[in-house]
Amino acid sequence: MMSKDASSSTVNTVRRLWRLRHKYEYFHNWLFSVYHRVLMRFPRLPLPGRQSILRVWLKGISEPFYVRLGTTDWYVLEEIFFDVVYDPLIKHAGVEVRQIIDLGANTGFSTRLWQSNFPEARIIAVEPDKANMQMCLRNLSGQREYSRPQLVQACVAGVARCVSMDLSGGSWRFSMIEADPTQEELIEARTLPQIMAECGMQGKIDLVKCNIEGAEEEVFAHCDEWIGQVRRLAVQVHYPYTSARLLDDLKRAGASLKLYHSMDCEAGSKLLFLEQNG
Repeated sequence: MMSKDASSSTVNTVRRLWRLRHKYEYFHNWLFSVYHRVLMRFPRLPLPGRQSILRVWLKGISEPFYVRLGTTDWYVLEEIFFDVVYDPLIKHAGVEVRQIIDLGANTGFSTRLWQSNFPEARIIAVEPDKANMQMCLRNLSGQREYSRPQLVQACVAGVARCVSMDLSGGSWRFSMIEADPTQEELIEARTLPQIMAECGMQGKIDLVKCNIEGAEEEVFAHCDEWIGQVRRLAVQVHYPYTSARLLDDLKRAGASLKLYHSMDCEAGSKLLFLEQNG
């Protein structure tokens, strides 16, 4: 028998899904969003369409998004464009945004958001997973009205080295771990200054978004060299790293970034928004 809490959660999910139907350009896209929940709820059932790549149109956006059915892609799409989690950053950024770095670009949805809001900006999008990077290419290649972001397949780290990926958390929670010799393929981890130098980006970074599933602890422990160039920062902190420790690391590095907004996210993580004083 379903518990009261489980029943309430199911009802809330159904209500949310019904409200969201108006966000889609086509009704069949909304139906697939419902079917996606079924696939996620029953991951071992041999249901058709799992991992299929769909084109999804949202109202008010001319180019489609590409989503892998039955993966966390759909949750990321909804989080960014329906829950508008990055609105505090966009509203504070104003119009003078020239350079953006997207750390943990995943399937390219957040990069699409930066393109639409800051069409003149130069963007570097960093994503370590090969399959996610292929989705990035799909989601960004059709944006003809915007300049093409520079895509970098790598982990971002505080210390450059080769690392492995923990793939157990789904495509939105892949995380960096120390090199595992049993894995066939190692991933290159680079520091942010290395990535900027390779891409030819210099000067102030108007916006940095960082969602790298725990690796932020290492990155911000070694940010002295570059944090002074950052004007605005959105970083998702994951346990055991905390907001307080992030702020301590920024202060120790001499950053003038101040917290102006935060929100709770999935699995106890927290999304923090900071901007430079003055």
